[in-house]
Amino acid sequence: MKYSPIFLLILSLLTSPLVAQDAALLAAEQARGILTGNSGVQWIVNVSGNKSAKFSAVSQNGKIFAEVLEPESAVGSRYLAESDGNMWFWKPKLSRPVSIPKRQRLSGDAAIGDIASTSYVDGYKVAGQEAGEVNGEPATIYTMKANTLGDTYAMIKYWVTTNGNLGKKAEFYAKSGTLIRSSTMAYDNKVNGRPFLSQMVVNDSGLTITLKFSEVKLGDFPASTFTRDNLGGPKTPTPGR
Repeated sequence: MKYSPIFLLILSLLTSPLVAQDAALLAAEQARGILTGNSGVQWIVNVSGNKSAKFSAVSQNGKIFAEVLEPESAVGSRYLAESDGNMWFWKPKLSRPVSIPKRQRLSGDAAIGDIASTSYVDGYKVAGQEAGEVNGEPATIYTMKANTLGDTYAMIKYWVTTNGNLGKKAEFYAKSGTLIRSSTMAYDNKVNGRPFLSQMVVNDSGLTITLKFSEVKLGDFPASTFTRDNLGGPKTPTPGR
């Protein structure tokens, strides 16, 4: 089964996990679209780099549902990702959604989705913090350690600005301590009068991919949006029928 690696990478980037033990850290995650409770966010994502694409995405309660709008060859393809690492894919003419192996989510372009879906407050714990700067702005640098061996990254370093509590940079490390990839974020969108994620630039082994987020809408989206039945194909039989 061939998946679009660029979407796997983006989904992975928009859902990964951290347990918020710091108000500034929680505020930074909310500005990045990782909301709490029943609040969710919907937006249009344009991707540019070695490949171009466009898709709509809805994120809520650690899950993301995305549908491809461009390129034409992939229109209608859908993805579902969860913060626990599960991910599924469906496209027209496919009989049912299929699970995407972790190794495919972490290779090449797929790593972009892995970063975009990574919440830094729901699977990682704060192992340390220090004063620093990002792009000349004073910042707190958080060192996040994975709670379990099953988490995508063993460690994440996260730069959160002192003024405004915005996550401007993140680095993702393997268990060996090797830097795997990094991302920088911009916040030119506004939601409820506060800066909100507008761009993410991911660097991975010389590959640079830019994600631009627009048409941001907050809401309480139906739980059925984030089910495999909503992807496509035959519905799951109701127990007892």
